[in-house]
Amino acid sequence: MRQSKKLEMSAKLARDKAVNLRKQGDMEGSKFHARNYLQVKKQGRAVDMFRTNLEGLLFKLEQANAVKDVSEIMTGIAQSLATLKSQLSVPQITELMSQIDIDMEEFAVTADIATEGMDNISIDTAVTDSDVNEVLGEIDAEIQVEMGAALPSAASDEKIAELEKELNRLKSDE
Repeated sequence: MRQSKKLEMSAKLARDKAVNLRKQGDMEGSKFHARNYLQVKKQGRAVDMFRTNLEGLLFKLEQANAVKDVSEIMTGIAQSLATLKSQLSVPQITELMSQIDIDMEEFAVTADIATEGMDNISIDTAVTDSDVNEVLGEIDAEIQVEMGAALPSAASDEKIAELEKELNRLKSDE
């Protein structure tokens, strides 16, 4: 959780740098920090997904441990039944043994699920140029709303209108 918060703060700082450099006209610096913002943001999501996957895996392992405990109890019962063999009929013993086998199969299935959980923990944190351009377009739109003047690389009029409405709503709330 701490790492996730740290990455969120780092992403916010990178985005703020990108906005400030964009306002100053440093397009390359702005692009660099926008890319950094996206990378750190994706890394933060990856950390959260990894933590969530680990928590899910822990739950599965706890279930597997519980099934293992039950199977050990069943094994103890099977051993006790072997000593009581003379007092029980063969069909009853056979039925009990087949039930124990079913419980052991459930344990094996749970172990397989836990193993699958470990295999599926991977997250893509790559940032594409289109991702960077999209963020820069959003930054340009924000700057345009703040300054009241159009910038050459603003992404779309729709985003600008949306941001202007949000800015007016925030001003009216004060």
